[in-house]
Amino acid sequence: HLRRQVSEDAGLLQAYEALVLEAVLPWLRSRLTDHTGCGEPVRFSYQYPPTLRVQPGPSREFKRPHRDAEYGHQVGELNFWMPLTNYSDMTRATLWVESAPDIGDYEPLAIDYGEIAVFHGTLCRHHVPPNASGFTRVSLDFRVGVGDYFDP
Repeated sequence: HLRRQVSEDAGLLQAYEALVLEAVLPWLRSRLTDHTGCGEPVRFSYQYPPTLRVQPGPSREFKRPHRDAEYGHQVGELNFWMPLTNYSDMTRATLWVESAPDIGDYEPLAIDYGEIAVFHGTLCRHHVPPNASGFTRVSLDFRVGVGDYFDP
């Protein structure tokens, strides 16, 4: 039901596409150019529509540590996670991600509304602990496939 509402909300989808096309992809292109030293054009594929996640509090519900590869995602994808509620002021419930595959050194993505985190969720495990606060945690996430490392 929520997925359908997101996919039918023209205003949200227009804002999402502007975010991806005007901010995320230029940033990612710049990072790739800086890392490789190559200015060749890169093809990107991005998830459409994005995923809206809602985690009411207080709750004992949690998401177990997993890699997105377990759900068929490709190595050439990067995960982008954007909280729509303030981590610091409200829920203190956030996504926890390991720094490299199979390291197990989970750290919270301690970012607030207006910020975006990027991580390699296909290989790096991540999870969401229970939301013990009295607030609802809301976030938007999506994936971007990079060049020849992703098969659309």
